[in-house]
Amino acid sequence: MKHALSFDIEDWFNISGIPYVERRGNWDSFSSSIVEDKTNLILDILNKYDVKATFFVLGWVTQKYPAVIKRIAEEGHEIGTHGYWHYRVNTLSKEKFRDYLRQSVEALEQVTGKKVKGYRAPSFSITPGTEWAFEVMDEIGLQYDASLFPAQRGHGGYDIEQRPQILDSSITQTNFVQLPMSVLDFGKVKVPFSGGGYLRFWHEKILRYGFSKLEDDGIPGVIYLHPRDFAPNCPRVKMSAIRKFKCYVNLHTTQRKLEMLLENYEFSTCENILKEWFQVEDLAVL
Repeated sequence: MKHALSFDIEDWFNISGIPYVERRGNWDSFSSSIVEDKTNLILDILNKYDVKATFFVLGWVTQKYPAVIKRIAEEGHEIGTHGYWHYRVNTLSKEKFRDYLRQSVEALEQVTGKKVKGYRAPSFSITPGTEWAFEVMDEIGLQYDASLFPAQRGHGGYDIEQRPQILDSSITQTNFVQLPMSVLDFGKVKVPFSGGGYLRFWHEKILRYGFSKLEDDGIPGVIYLHPRDFAPNCPRVKMSAIRKFKCYVNLHTTQRKLEMLLENYEFSTCENILKEWFQVEDLAVL
């Protein structure tokens, strides 16, 4: 079984819920080469293992660092959108979401020359009450979403079955394709493990257990990581002790854990995983 490998390309200060770094007016004062350096590192790792992945890119990053985004596209990886700014969907109106999403898609397609088909919300922030986001995605011409997180977390969480699916009419009228994130399912307890701070926190044995269990259940897993996950010297900002732990725990282990997973499991892009699941050559037919 193949699993989905994805990266959310945003800068080190795109951290939800921390006003100082969320404020756009401060962004240009945060100097760092983390996005460029660590995205290039990720691409080098993928070349080493001959694996293709999906990169959900912020529109702002696309316009600030076009060369690295072009490299992603030129090396055959899938380009998806992460929105233009790192705004949580559940803090936006439908109209603002539409404007920012369209702006991000236009920026990506202009820089890469590739059609954008997939979206991932910052902080998995499509939550109950914001299902109108799927209507907007459909209107703009996207084909799938990878934003629903089937466990409780700080800024997301959506009660949904853990498998690729077409969202039914109880959620949206658009028949939109969904690739939910991965969790370890222990009955009523659902434990995230396959991305960001969760992947950095858990021991490699837990990561292998999680992916092996998904394979036993016949469900493709989803890895999601960010450039800052590979940056042990990432700048620190003031936040609660719990947030600080999640943001900065085990940054030195990310590359080793990713390479361990690439050595032991098969991965592909989100689009390819969905096409294999639904047995279609084009998601547009669904």
